[in-house]
Amino acid sequence: MKRPKLSIVILAWNNKQDLQACIESILDTYQDYYQLIIVDNASTDNTPRYLLNLQQNWDKKQSKLTIITNTKNLGYAAGNNIALEYIEGEYTLWLNQDIVVQKRSIHNLVNFLDKNDKYAMIAPQLQYPDGTVQKNCRQLPTLGNILNSIFKLKWDDKFDYTKSQECEQPMASAIMIRSSVMQELSGFDTHPDYWLFFNDVDLSKNLQSRNYKTYYLSEAKMYHYHGASTKKLWNVKKRLYWQKGFNRYFIKWHYKSLAGKLLVYMFSSFIFVLLIFRDAINFIR
Repeated sequence: MKRPKLSIVILAWNNKQDLQACIESILDTYQDYYQLIIVDNASTDNTPRYLLNLQQNWDKKQSKLTIITNTKNLGYAAGNNIALEYIEGEYTLWLNQDIVVQKRSIHNLVNFLDKNDKYAMIAPQLQYPDGTVQKNCRQLPTLGNILNSIFKLKWDDKFDYTKSQECEQPMASAIMIRSSVMQELSGFDTHPDYWLFFNDVDLSKNLQSRNYKTYYLSEAKMYHYHGASTKKLWNVKKRLYWQKGFNRYFIKWHYKSLAGKLLVYMFSSFIFVLLIFRDAINFIR
């Protein structure tokens, strides 16, 4: 059996409707032979039944299907990393289950990496279902620009999403990366504090630390139903996951001293209280 040039990894969890739409969009828009890997993160809805039916009716000549079923929810990073040992493609497209692929988007990403060896990772243009462009590329965070973002001040407002260009940190909702590079990194950092948030930030920082470059390709377009999975989490719980990821990222990469760690913990606690207060105000309104 021939080796696929591209592997596509989708992490599934309790959202059969979005997962099905994502898979069908791939089938409708990408005709080259590829490998599709679906990691089910211990779904408790009808996702397992859908995946069983998908496997039983899969056209093996069109592409290769691998379904991995986790016995418990491992979170984003560890859940995705389960796929590493199964990847066969030269490139790997990592997709959230709430992504819908548009025509030619995957081809455009593959063709770009084929022609541009100096880039290790590439991200498409993400759009909301109404076609509005989603801000999915940012500079790597600092304490200052996170504070500006919380207070709705400027942070990366000048990024032109109509123009293909280098970028520092795309959201991992849809990214294509050279498989050899992902293996070199040992995938996403699976530290427990990265269970849900700051996985993509850490990945981009790790690439940058090794002098790898990332590109944003506006000609590759995908719809993103932003936050479809995280919306199911109670807000305080979601904020706690965010705070843990925040602390892990800044201590790992920037503030390793005792004084630095104390600064990070104090800052994140302040932001946590601020966000909970803002959530409460919005709820009352």
